[in-house]
Amino acid sequence: MGWFASWVVAAISGVLGLVAAGFVANLCADWYRVSGFEGKAGYVVLSSALIGGLAGAAVGLVTARVVAAMIAAGFLTALGISLAIIVVCASAVALAAWTFADIPPRIAGQELMLEIELRLPRGETTPPGDIPGAASFALGSVVDHVRRAAGTGNLQLDAARLDDGRWIIPASVFLFTARGQRSIDVQLGGKRAGGFIVPLPARPGSEFLQWSDWGPREDPAGQPWPETAASYRFRVVRIAPPSPAPTPEESQAQEAAKQQAAFEAVPRDAPIGAWFPYTRYDASEERRGQAIRAITEKPGYVAELGALMLVDDARTAAEALYLVEFLPNPPAALTDSVATAGRRIAALLHKVNATPVEEDPSLQGAADISIRFSAWMVAARALRQVSGANLVPELVAILELSRVRADSYVLRNDVRRVASYYANLWAGIVPLPDDPPPK
Repeated sequence: MGWFASWVVAAISGVLGLVAAGFVANLCADWYRVSGFEGKAGYVVLSSALIGGLAGAAVGLVTARVVAAMIAAGFLTALGISLAIIVVCASAVALAAWTFADIPPRIAGQELMLEIELRLPRGETTPPGDIPGAASFALGSVVDHVRRAAGTGNLQLDAARLDDGRWIIPASVFLFTARGQRSIDVQLGGKRAGGFIVPLPARPGSEFLQWSDWGPREDPAGQPWPETAASYRFRVVRIAPPSPAPTPEESQAQEAAKQQAAFEAVPRDAPIGAWFPYTRYDASEERRGQAIRAITEKPGYVAELGALMLVDDARTAAEALYLVEFLPNPPAALTDSVATAGRRIAALLHKVNATPVEEDPSLQGAADISIRFSAWMVAARALRQVSGANLVPELVAILELSRVRADSYVLRNDVRRVASYYANLWAGIVPLPDDPPPK
């Protein structure tokens, strides 16, 4: 067998080595709980596969050259021996890894929780939750009388109960391994309250889903276990798999149902502010229509809505002003409310203009004015279009005051630019040269 055939054996062996090493590494990543965070498990599998591929190629080449020196040995013999060596090595590594891994036992394919109830000695009258000091519960894996691994559980002091004059404390812990004997250790008040070897086989069957008898039954001398010492009982509980994530369609349906339930929960006579989430631009037309009907059917709704236009919270005031656009026939009284809201904006502008920059470096006052003014313009345009309302005096006052603070980008672009455009459109007032042009 020549060198060309040897290199072919090496290539095929390398492919098998790559696949076998990747497969074993993937199993080990699961058995040893290699984190998938930032692709750690993936890097382990990939690097192991590459190393396995190189090792497989080396095994194939060496095997081919050794076989080539044998009498009456050919390509298929070398390939078969090489592949067999790789499979045996991969199987041995997988078996060793499986033997020393902490693999959780299962019942019907489901991982398990170990639940115990620790019964305190008779005569212990203090409720466990009132005992000062640290409390803990741990499950250990014991091999050759040495605890080689442990997992922390949940000691449920708040669920302790008094039964026949003895306190019983429930606890639970994930059954993280099938290796070794299972030990439990309970600390209460900073002291050891109980430590036992639990007679649970490596892979428990369904009979262990029921509570065991109280144990231990005997002390080392063969005498009945005294009531003056702690005792315990145990069982395993299957961990239900997580529910599958809802599909996008199911998520949308759930969210729609949630929103509909919230909408239906709003009383018909609720304050107007309770309906604002359903009168916004992004609300469905059906809900907006129902919300507006509920609002306009309220006695005195005009006064209530007008009061909301003047509240200190800028976003609530804006919600009230935006609502005017959707009212089918805004009553004339709303014109007075919107005019009052315009004068409130002018008063706030006057206050911002008089505030030194050091007292309001971020010009938060200007941001609040921008929120109010954008909504005020929507209401003013709607009233002008429906009933010819004249809100020019308020608009002009806002325009003139917005020109004072040229250092405010918000006032210049969100208030002054818009006010200048509509003052020219509605009243023929020519913009100043430095007024920002309309977009």
